[in-house]
Amino acid sequence: MKTPWYHKTTIYQIYPRSFYDSNHDGIGDLKGILSKLDYLHELGFETLWISPFFSSPQADLGYDISNYTDIAPEYGTMDDALQLIEEVHKRGMRIVFDMVMNHTSIEHDWFRESRSSRNNPKANWYIWRDKPNNWKSMTGGSGWHYAKERGQYYWSSFLPMQPDLNYRNPEVKKTMFDIVRFWLGKGVDGFRLDIFNVIYKDAEFRDNPF
Repeated sequence: MKTPWYHKTTIYQIYPRSFYDSNHDGIGDLKGILSKLDYLHELGFETLWISPFFSSPQADLGYDISNYTDIAPEYGTMDDALQLIEEVHKRGMRIVFDMVMNHTSIEHDWFRESRSSRNNPKANWYIWRDKPNNWKSMTGGSGWHYAKERGQYYWSSFLPMQPDLNYRNPEVKKTMFDIVRFWLGKGVDGFRLDIFNVIYKDAEFRDNPF
């Protein structure tokens, strides 16, 4: 049985914002990565892991995504992303995207709609409770945050501006898997899944005993 490529590859992580600035605006970009592909290939790296460059208000360095199929304009365009994928493959390398599936930005249209009322089409796309339990976020303090628009608390495993998606909702699961398929269809070889270990929460919302 052939060993999968991801079991034996050398990986170089790139945070686009600080990697290479091709247009001298003070922010690294996709064209900057493109310009350094030969150098990275010569160093012997076989796979590039690209940190998030999707549309985002950048409250958490791009890990607060507001559109999973759009490119943040400071990094470039969809054409730039597709060219990057193509040029990586031309050099016999692979490319992996950082995919943040546990949560979105508070500025995502899904959350804006979910927050607006208790009976909208996206009302159950996030985790809402009338009363918070004792769960703590990964950054400390309660992970529950009050939204006055619908008079309930939403859950964030990380920062308050990163509400967690509700994967017990089949629509959410299908939509997120469709996003993965979208990028696979564009030629991406794989994904690094950010804090994927917390994607499901206790369905009964029992207090943490610790």
